[in-house]
Amino acid sequence: MDAEELFVRYTVDEIRKIEKSTRADIEKKKEDLRQMVGERYRDLIEAADTISEMKNCSVMISQSVQDLQKHCVNLQKTMMTRGVAGVSQENHQGMESKKKFYSISSEIKLLVGIPDRIWSALEGSSHLEATQLYQLACHVTKSLQLDSSSPQSAQILKWFPVLTRQWATLSHFKHNILQSSRDILRDSSVSDKKTAEALCSILLLEDSSPRQVFAEFLLARKTAIQSCLTLDLPTASIKQQVHSVASVAERTLRQIHSIFYSHEDSGDSSSLLFDILSAVCDTTSQVSGGSYHIKLELGNFGRYLPGHIRDFRPSLASPAAAIATSYLQQSVNQWVETCSGDVQRGVGKFLDHITTIRALTSIRDDVYELLMETEGDRASWKSVCEKVLKRRFSIWSEFLRSLFVTRIQAIIQDSLDKTTTETQSLVSEAMSGIQHSPEERSICDYVWQESGLDLPSEAAWDRGSISKNPLESGGLFMKTKAFTPKSQSICASLDERVATLLEDLSHYTNEVPSSGQERAADVLRSPPFDRYADNTTLFGFMQITSVLSATKLCDFIKAQLLSCKAQLESGTTDGENQRPVTIDRALLLGRLCGSIVDLCVSLKRAVSIADAKESKAESTRSRSRFKQRSSTSEVLPEEKEWYSMTEMFNSQRAEAYRIWSGTTSSLLLAEFAAKLEDVTPSSALKMITKWDKIEIQEETDDGKKVTSTILLPVQSSWYVQCLLYGLCEEISRVGGHALPRSTVSTLIETVSTGLVSSYADHLKTMKHSAQTLNQSQALQWLFDVRFLSTIMSGRGETKKVNAAYQKQVKAIVDALEGFIDPFDLDVFHPHLQQKLNSHCQRCSLLKGALTNPNKHMYSTHRAASATYQEQHNVLPVASSQLRFNLLPLSTIQGPAIPAVQPAIPQVKPQPHKPKMRSPSTPNLFGTSGGFHKSQTVPASLTSKFESLKTGWLSNLGVQPK
Repeated sequence: MDAEELFVRYTVDEIRKIEKSTRADIEKKKEDLRQMVGERYRDLIEAADTISEMKNCSVMISQSVQDLQKHCVNLQKTMMTRGVAGVSQENHQGMESKKKFYSISSEIKLLVGIPDRIWSALEGSSHLEATQLYQLACHVTKSLQLDSSSPQSAQILKWFPVLTRQWATLSHFKHNILQSSRDILRDSSVSDKKTAEALCSILLLEDSSPRQVFAEFLLARKTAIQSCLTLDLPTASIKQQVHSVASVAERTLRQIHSIFYSHEDSGDSSSLLFDILSAVCDTTSQVSGGSYHIKLELGNFGRYLPGHIRDFRPSLASPAAAIATSYLQQSVNQWVETCSGDVQRGVGKFLDHITTIRALTSIRDDVYELLMETEGDRASWKSVCEKVLKRRFSIWSEFLRSLFVTRIQAIIQDSLDKTTTETQSLVSEAMSGIQHSPEERSICDYVWQESGLDLPSEAAWDRGSISKNPLESGGLFMKTKAFTPKSQSICASLDERVATLLEDLSHYTNEVPSSGQERAADVLRSPPFDRYADNTTLFGFMQITSVLSATKLCDFIKAQLLSCKAQLESGTTDGENQRPVTIDRALLLGRLCGSIVDLCVSLKRAVSIADAKESKAESTRSRSRFKQRSSTSEVLPEEKEWYSMTEMFNSQRAEAYRIWSGTTSSLLLAEFAAKLEDVTPSSALKMITKWDKIEIQEETDDGKKVTSTILLPVQSSWYVQCLLYGLCEEISRVGGHALPRSTVSTLIETVSTGLVSSYADHLKTMKHSAQTLNQSQALQWLFDVRFLSTIMSGRGETKKVNAAYQKQVKAIVDALEGFIDPFDLDVFHPHLQQKLNSHCQRCSLLKGALTNPNKHMYSTHRAASATYQEQHNVLPVASSQLRFNLLPLSTIQGPAIPAVQPAIPQVKPQPHKPKMRSPSTPNLFGTSGGFHKSQTVPASLTSKFESLKTGWLSNLGVQPK
């Protein structure tokens, strides 16, 4: 409708509505057209391709018809010239013969020069050019009919004798080209283009299909991987061979993607192989000067070559079809599975020759760097795997990771097994040579012998600089713990081996900080795999294996302890001289268990490695590694396994000391019982010790004072003193300052109970045999029993056992007091009590190992005056406390050091008036006659040792040498 008519017939609003409706129709038509074009685009493209193919086919048919017409005309002219005479026809025939001769000559010249060109192409790795030359030679040979027995062939051979062996020279080139091409396929370092040209050469020479050459390519790369897995390569290291395996696998997958893969979804079936094949076989590339066209370079003879020779292009019997993506993915997955099995077997044998985790780490990092370098290629690794495998694929995870983890676990297992075996050998050697080790048989000789290595130089003045490794803490630390040199050497060997293994493992599991450039590169490139993904697995295996090895060592020690115990119980120790040796061997095992717990910090790290969360917490825990915990609730979660190991070794340590304490107590009690039962006069003389004369004054009924003299024992019997001293000496010999308090308490409890039982049994025997004791013997025995009950106060804290023991002692005391006249006993009692107190004080230091460390002996004497100040028994060594600030120093400063006063003032006893008391037994353990309470408690030598409890002598207690 005309615009003017619209304005005439309609209003402005109606015209705007019409315009809007018209524009809407236009947009709808455009959208319909877009949809139609989009839906039919593929059909239009296919139709256009079909039309193009029809055009080409029509042109080829027309060309063929024209060629056929020309041949027919030539044939007709040839037939007609036979019946025509004349000079012109003869000249024409001569020219045709000459032209034919030149054509044959040019073909022969080309054929003769082809072998040299083929050799040159093979030397230059131009296999596709060599293939084209070979096929051109075959085409020329067929054109000349040299491979047949036709008359023309015979005539040509007669004209050109050089061609007699030319075909034999050319025929072997096919094998050479194929062999060289297959060698190229096995070399993964060759570029994608060279590999594709080699594949095209095989495809053209054998007239095969792309699927066949693809299968041959996979087989060649499988052979290449197998050749990398050969152990007898003269110049290649294991690292280089593993690198080669990973490189071949990585390059193979990338070349499969670039050479064979075609994008079916996008309709583009081209790939590098088909591009090169099309360029070689396409006849139109000659006109456009294709890069794969052979230049014959014949000079003037080139114009005589027939057109079929000049225009020759290789061809296939059947058109090459693109490889289906599903078939390619299936074949590549099968190849990966086959190669994975070969790599698992081959690389597994390689890794068996590697004995350190550090070497494995170097190989892993080399593979990591290889895969990281190839990540920046034109096609990312993830995209390549998705296309050729239809899944994600990691060369490290599927080929190598499990092998490395298995080998590392084998190295850890082998190392810990060797460590356990070596430690067991060292323990056996130490046990067999203990007779020639004085420090192992007498700890006190080793402890109290000074050495220049007792205190490290840097630790002499600065306590904070002491090494955190107990093995480097100096000899003084070892002496306070009673760790003998043999125990130290065994623990040092064990700890060094475990520390070496942990350090070796740390190379594989510890993340190395990277530089700024490396971190920036990592941001742009994703890592090919996580190098530390196996840390949890390896730490767990390390912990389990360490626990098993420690358990195996503990079981070995347990077996040796059982053997020692069996020998002692059965008496099969080859005489009495071997019994102490067997006991010392058990003690050596006990000390070794304690030293393993305290000195082997690397073993602790190995046992707790899987539970460790952070290094800061680990360093905090290492500062308290010697702190004993009373219950499992106080154990940190990271140290549960180590706590179990500690309990296991401590149980064997306790068993070793039980063997020693049981044997020691039985021998001492047997000897004591034999001497107690000996009532011969000679034994009586041996038993009697010095008695003290005491003058007492008594008042008669008429008021007169009578002075008399009484005799009282002032010390215990010799065999009692020898027994107690022998027991203290034995405790000191085995390192009593470092013995567990429970062990010492058990030993004292066993011996004290046995001694009291021996007295009870002997009194019972005397009662049945109607024997009696005189008053002197009864006083000495009473003094001995009360002295034993007082001095052996280091018993356990079990109330029930101690109550039974006190009851038994009280019964013996009552029985012995029955042999003494009651009136005399009443007179003797205060003096006897005073002598007993003095004797206990004199013996408190010499026999301090038997006393209770928390309840020291004291003096019952009061101070001389109210203003008397007790002097310390340690001389002031300096005016200022620079070193050993925990030692007690004298509080009196002066220009001269005064003479040392005795710790216990000697006060003469005051005479006592006789007191009448009932014949009942006095309260020997009450406040008046007890031994643990007093009005004044002056400082004594044992109390000074108590002040050292927080210093480096904290384990010495009160036991003397």
